[in-house]
Amino acid sequence: MAAAATASPAEGALHKVRVQLKWYHQFQFAGFYAALDQGYFRRAGLDVELIEGGPNLDPVQSVTSGMAEFGIGNSSLLLDFNRGRPVVAVAAIFQHSPFVILARHDANLRSVKDLEGKTVMGETHSAELTAYMEKAGVDLRKIRFVPHTGTVASLAQEGPDQISATTAYISTEPFEAARHGIAYKIFNPRDLQIDFYGDTLFTRAQFAKTQPDVVKAMRDALTQGWRYALTHQSEVIDLIVRQYHPKMDRASLSQEAQSIYNLLQSDVVDIGYMSKARWHDIGTVFAETGLLSPNFKLDGFFIEQEAALPDWAQQAFWLGGVAIVLGGLITAYILSLNRRLHASLKLQHIQTRELERVNKELAQLSTTDQLTRLFNRRYFDETLESELARAGRNATPITLLIIDVDNFKSYNDKLGHPAGDACLQKVANALQRNVRRAGEFVARIGGEEFAVVTSLPSADEVIALAERLRQEIIALDIQHASSPTGTVTISIGATTIMQHSGPISAKGLMAQADAALYQAKNQGRNRTVSVLLESPAKT
Repeated sequence: MAAAATASPAEGALHKVRVQLKWYHQFQFAGFYAALDQGYFRRAGLDVELIEGGPNLDPVQSVTSGMAEFGIGNSSLLLDFNRGRPVVAVAAIFQHSPFVILARHDANLRSVKDLEGKTVMGETHSAELTAYMEKAGVDLRKIRFVPHTGTVASLAQEGPDQISATTAYISTEPFEAARHGIAYKIFNPRDLQIDFYGDTLFTRAQFAKTQPDVVKAMRDALTQGWRYALTHQSEVIDLIVRQYHPKMDRASLSQEAQSIYNLLQSDVVDIGYMSKARWHDIGTVFAETGLLSPNFKLDGFFIEQEAALPDWAQQAFWLGGVAIVLGGLITAYILSLNRRLHASLKLQHIQTRELERVNKELAQLSTTDQLTRLFNRRYFDETLESELARAGRNATPITLLIIDVDNFKSYNDKLGHPAGDACLQKVANALQRNVRRAGEFVARIGGEEFAVVTSLPSADEVIALAERLRQEIIALDIQHASSPTGTVTISIGATTIMQHSGPISAKGLMAQADAALYQAKNQGRNRTVSVLLESPAKT
């Protein structure tokens, strides 16, 4: 399926370009649809044709073979570039990659490593998930990989060829799985601090070299399109259903739109922004997992986005030579230009400081859970280690509470993911309100799982905190038909290590708190089980 903007005779000749999408038409490409519909491409001198993709199509092959001038790819473009394929990254549309592994809900699939011995279906351009599995210690030789069917409904099939997991976009496939009644769990690369760019606009090297104005026009018009799509979501959803994907339901597109809004981070950085440092970090992860040489190349891989030196400044350098001959009058002119150049450099310095500020904000975002605004699993893992070390040095108590929302899957299944997200946000806010002592913090460490780390001085105070949290959730009165109480409740597993010295094992502390949570659930949920350890667990 293709869609194009056609030029009217009054518009004059437009430059014809084709764009190879990487998947079927959906909100993932809303910026293109908006740029076509609002005429941004036409006004930029472009006649744009969109070519629909699919799970087993390679956009790089389409672009490098001349079937399209532009394509949408992933961070695996860096692998293609270093393997000699002539690609050039133009703009990173998503600041965070949507790629995850979506697995069947199975008691034998507790971690990504449990995929060994299972069948996984995957797309052709999901190398970052391969890197994730490698970094998690998965033996890829023990996984049977099969081509992606294009639908997560394949996870529902039973029998000897049962598919246990699939590569997926967090913005679409979980919602699709819920519609098909498929219970699932998500393995996210960000759990291992793998945070790549997503949906990068790229072209072939020769085209970038010979048609730089067209490349810039495409990038700028697409950026305009995305800005319009984000501020007119309902209108663009109607456009997608009307013109590109009539069978797509609006609820799915609305859910996808909200997820993509978070992935773009357009309120933090400009849409399409890329940095050499971030691409280098991506390459380092690929190199660490054996997918890329440690001596990988970046030069020539992406289009520099810094502003070119102004024309007047370039003229200043030429006039500097003329000034030697022409004397004082021209010299004065050059001095004037130099003052302007100095002002320009001062502005550049200000812009550099602003960029540093934005990068600092991005670093903060990397430790924040986007849904609940609590700390995320990355922050939890890093900070728990440092708090454990501090407790060991100072011989002070430390407590870990692991909190799980009871019967949350049935809540999601009956009311849908938007309601589930709203529920988690309310729970997170209630937990945050009650975790305020110095050194305490609360984090979201899984789908419906939260953790609190505290240094309360007695076991009785730990129980009091846990019960206060439990009662706070009950007081929210979030209706839940599948709950014995009729409302949303939580179960808490708490482990406290009292005064001691020496190193403390984070793994051991987690295991004890998990075991306590398991007991709380086995005893009927909506309760706290607390374990007091006199000495640290060493594992």
